[in-house]
Amino acid sequence: MLRRALSKLAKVPKPPRARLVSTYYETDDRALQRKGLSLRVRERDGRFVQSVKSIGRGGTLTRGEWEDVIADGGPDPHGDQTGRFLKPGIVERLKPVFRTEVQRETVELSPAPGTRIEAAIDRGEITAPDQKLSLAINEIELELKSGRVTDLYDVAQQLIAAAPLRVDFRSKAERGYELAAGRGKRAAAARSRPLDLDPKLGGAEAFERIGRYCLDQILRNEAAALAGDPDGVHQMRVGIRRLRAALSAFRKMLPDEERRWASQELQWLADTLGDARNLDVFRSAVVNPARRAIADKRDFESLTEALHDRRRTAYSAIEEAVRSSRYSLLVLRLLRWFDGRASQDDTAAEELQRPIGEIAPAMLDRRRRAAERRCRGVAHQSPEQRHELRIALKKLRYTAELFAGLYASPATGEFTQRLKRLQDDLGSANDVHLGETLLPQLAQDAAKGDAIGVCGRQILDWHKRRLARGEKRLREDLRHFLQTEPFWHP
Repeated sequence: MLRRALSKLAKVPKPPRARLVSTYYETDDRALQRKGLSLRVRERDGRFVQSVKSIGRGGTLTRGEWEDVIADGGPDPHGDQTGRFLKPGIVERLKPVFRTEVQRETVELSPAPGTRIEAAIDRGEITAPDQKLSLAINEIELELKSGRVTDLYDVAQQLIAAAPLRVDFRSKAERGYELAAGRGKRAAAARSRPLDLDPKLGGAEAFERIGRYCLDQILRNEAAALAGDPDGVHQMRVGIRRLRAALSAFRKMLPDEERRWASQELQWLADTLGDARNLDVFRSAVVNPARRAIADKRDFESLTEALHDRRRTAYSAIEEAVRSSRYSLLVLRLLRWFDGRASQDDTAAEELQRPIGEIAPAMLDRRRRAAERRCRGVAHQSPEQRHELRIALKKLRYTAELFAGLYASPATGEFTQRLKRLQDDLGSANDVHLGETLLPQLAQDAAKGDAIGVCGRQILDWHKRRLARGEKRLREDLRHFLQTEPFWHP
């Protein structure tokens, strides 16, 4: 299937083949890696090429690359292009850390006039001197030689639609470093990085940067989520929620069809992650804190066993979703949108051509008004209404955090922290309300359903008493929020 798809786009019918052996060099303290670089010496038919590459970060397919032909297989600090990266103090400490050996087929693609894409089909393995295990390589790498970046994404989507492929943003260097460090190392969750926005930046380009920033957080937590890390799932969902908040904030300026599609697909992914997240929160924030309130410890064990089984099913669903073609196509189409829009500013809505510093306040005002409406009559709100209030505050917080870089004011951090406290307090009540839905499901799935029901009621009653004690503080915090001056207005 893949070869048929490639042959339709190929310039020549029979692709050339080559055996490539590459050795990657690094210092013991990973001096190059800390600079975001990798050093490779590749041998092909007795010829050696030294390459320095920028190590890709999640959410981007663009990597810098510099090459020199060198005399032999060792690092050469005198290369015209690459020598500047091999400073004294580094070059003498370099040693081989891993090696790749692949059989490569190279296919030249021409999907549109003026566009040339090199598709490299690699099969082989990565080995490291200090590790007994190796990593298999079975991939197709696309490199844009000339033409529009949107054509690159279009080809990638065609290939995924034709064959069971998935996007992997890790380069061979990144995978090699992971192998050299020990394959058993657990993937860590990644929190968001600060987002810098210039107030003079055009709205369209600001939207692109925000989109890539949010997608970066999703992708950097993919491995942790697949490894079953609850915080990885949480941070991946935060990235999704921030991106959906951005789509909503910019909604009047974006193509309606594209915005709706992106929001719906992101909701599908959030829902899939949400099942596991709800179970994780129920365990850590509801069940475990109330353990001492349970009279019969055997009932508690029955509940935790049922919860464990349900979590295992939920995490299997995450793996199935993330490894699916639907997920890969979602990522590629979003990247196509965010990376391809800068060259199409003439088609952007008139509002998006204005500086982001001018249009951001109106977006924040809309979010604040929506949250204020949800605050009305909070003393008499149902759990469902308070959940909607929490969502409105969360959308305001995410939008405020995305635009925080536009405002150099201590009030920015104070405002978002106030929102976070409210969100956490309302979330605590929502967790208990969610437990009222989850417990009957857990009891129905388990053999000891009655014991789970008794234990669950004791847990929920314990939390309801706790929440009642904090009700006065919650209302006071909401009152302070309503009196807080917006940081985005001078």
